[in-house]
Amino acid sequence: MFTLKPAHHKRDDEGVALVAAMGVGLVGIAVAGIVITQTIIAVNDSGRDRLRTTEVHAAEAAIDATMAELEYDSPCGAPSFSPITLNDGPQATSVSVTIDYFNDDSADPIACTGGTLNALPNRATVTATAVGVEDSIGLNPERVMQSSLALEPRTQLSEDAAIFSATDVFVGAGFTLSPQLLDQEADVWVDGGDWDCSGGATLKGSLIVPDGSVNFSNSQCHVAGDLWAQFGVRFPSTASAEYSVDGNVTVRNGDLVNNNPIYIGGDVTAGGSQVGYHPVVANGATKYNVGADSITNIVPVGLPVIDYTPSDWTGFVHRDDADLAQRIDDQYPLKAWERSTIDQCNYAGWIGSIKGPVELPSAPTMFDLRGCSNGYDNGFYSQSGFEFSLNADTVFFVNNFETSNDFTFSSGDGGNYKLWVIVPHSHGSGDIINHTPMTIEPPLESFWYAPGSVKIHNNSSFIGQVYGGDVDIHTPAEFVYTNVGVPGVNLVSAAQSSSGFVVELLYKREVS
Repeated sequence: MFTLKPAHHKRDDEGVALVAAMGVGLVGIAVAGIVITQTIIAVNDSGRDRLRTTEVHAAEAAIDATMAELEYDSPCGAPSFSPITLNDGPQATSVSVTIDYFNDDSADPIACTGGTLNALPNRATVTATAVGVEDSIGLNPERVMQSSLALEPRTQLSEDAAIFSATDVFVGAGFTLSPQLLDQEADVWVDGGDWDCSGGATLKGSLIVPDGSVNFSNSQCHVAGDLWAQFGVRFPSTASAEYSVDGNVTVRNGDLVNNNPIYIGGDVTAGGSQVGYHPVVANGATKYNVGADSITNIVPVGLPVIDYTPSDWTGFVHRDDADLAQRIDDQYPLKAWERSTIDQCNYAGWIGSIKGPVELPSAPTMFDLRGCSNGYDNGFYSQSGFEFSLNADTVFFVNNFETSNDFTFSSGDGGNYKLWVIVPHSHGSGDIINHTPMTIEPPLESFWYAPGSVKIHNNSSFIGQVYGGDVDIHTPAEFVYTNVGVPGVNLVSAAQSSSGFVVELLYKREVS
C-alpha cells in the first residue's frame, strides 16, 4: 500500500512580461492623454490668441474708420458702418462702435435727438468693442479700444465776397451776379441785416446772412451756391420746378417757411421747424428742430477797415488832388468863368464841356483826393460821356464819390489794369453814389469801398467787388465778380458751413 502526496510545481516568470506590457501601455495612454489634452489646450489658446489679435486690430481699424467719417459727417451715437463683421470662420470678429460727444460747457455727453446732435461738440470719445462671432471654449475673448479726439467744426472759405454790406443789400429786378472765372463763386455777405429778394435776383455763388433773415419774395430768386441765414428763411409763394438753392440751406435760428413746394439741390438743416403744408424737396438730407447749438455759428465781422495807408501801396506813385486837377486842366483848358463858380475840388465840374477820355499816368498811381472836402462829383457842368482812361493800376482816395452823368473807366492801351475807388473808413459818412449809367470796360477790374452808402444805379456795367456800409444796386446790365482785393487788408470771405470736423487724435489705447 502506498500513500499519495500532493504534487509540488516549481514557479517561474511566466506572465510577468504581459503585466509589464500592460503597465507600460497604461502609462503610454496616460501620457498620450496628457499630451493630447495639452495639445488641445495649446491649440485652443493659440486660436484664442489669434482671435484676440484679430479683435484688437479690428477695433483699432474701426476707430480709424470712425475718425475718417467724422471728417465729413456728424454721426449720432455710432458711425454709419457699426456694427461690422470682419473676417470669417473661427477668426470672424464683430465690432461695435460708440461715439460720445462733449463740449466744454458740460461734463455730460451731448444727447442726440432724431439723429442730430443737440449741441456743437469740441471733443469726442470713440469706443470700439470687438468680439468673436463663433463661441470659443471657455470665455469668449473681447477687446475694447478707446480713443479721445479733439474736434474743430469744419468751415470752408471761399474767395473774398463779391458784395459785402455791413447792414442790408437791396438789388433791383432782374439783378444777376456772376463770376468772371468758372472756378470762382460770386458770394454775397450781408453782415448785419436782411436779404429781401423782391426783384428776383440770381446769385451765382453763396448767400451768407450771419445776423439777419432771407426772404425769397420773388419766385425767380436763385442762389447757385449755399444759403446760410441766422434768423429764418422764407421762400416764394409761387412754386418753381427749378432749384431755389443749388447747394445747402442752413437756418441756425428760426424756421424755414414755404407756402408752396420748393426744391433744394443739397441738404436742408434748420434749428427751428419747417412751416408750411407743402413739401421741401431736397436732393440731400433734411433735418429740422435740431437747435441752434448743433449748427456751426457764423458771426458778423463788421465792415473791413480800409484807410489811407500809403505804405500798403508798394510801387505806386503818390499824387494829390492838385496833380489830377492840373492833368485835366492841361488836357482840356477851361473857361475862366467855370473856375470861379464851383469848388475846384469837384474835378468833373471843372471839366465843363470837354469830350474824350482823361488819360491817367502810365505808372501805378495813387491819387490822394481827401483834400477835397466835398469829394468828387461829376454833376454840375459835366456833360454825358465823361471818361477816365487807365494806363496802369490806379487808386483814388476820396471823401465822397458821386456821378450824375454817364461815366466810364476804360483801359487806354488795352492792358488789364485794376481800379480802386475808396472812401476811407475813418470818413464814416462818405458815400459812393452814381445816379446814371457807369461802365467799367473790360479788361479793367475794380474795387469800390465806402463806410456809408454804395449805390450803383441805372444799367451800369460793373466788374469787380463792392464793400459798403449799405449797398444798393439797381439792376446793372451786367455785374461780374472778380477777386480784386486791397493791398494790406484782409477782406471777409463768404464762409460756408459744412458737416464734419477737423479731427485731432489725442490718444488711442486698449481699455480691456
